[in-house]
Amino acid sequence: MLQLTNEERASNGVAPLGWDDALAVVARDHSTDMAEHHFFSHTNLQGEGPTERAQRMGYPTRKDLGGGWYSEGIGENINQMPTGNVVGYGYVNNDAESIGRATVKAFMDSPGHRGLILKAEFSNIGVGVAYDGTYYYTTQNFW
Repeated sequence: MLQLTNEERASNGVAPLGWDDALAVVARDHSTDMAEHHFFSHTNLQGEGPTERAQRMGYPTRKDLGGGWYSEGIGENINQMPTGNVVGYGYVNNDAESIGRATVKAFMDSPGHRGLILKAEFSNIGVGVAYDGTYYYTTQNFW
């Protein structure tokens, strides 16, 4: 997911994202929560959005952008991908590369998700994936 996301950024003239282990823990926790509790939303069952989840897990959510500017919060893309013949994506094998390619394609086909992937202010990414036996739940968190 990191490589594929950075390939999209490079082809659009945006600097690559660096892998962030702590942000990946936040992303993995959300993907696991969705898979285990059978929901699909940026808001978890406790009413927390991405920024609140990150803060609860001790991740910094305020970023200095320079010149007195800062951003508050983290960005998030989520996806729910089955395997087999998937309309619009062809055959998705049950392996990391195939699922990753289909997921990044789904993100890039959506203006909002694409916008987060290509947002130049983001420098870090963490990705988490969980499987419930039918769907792969992927969370990309950006900072």
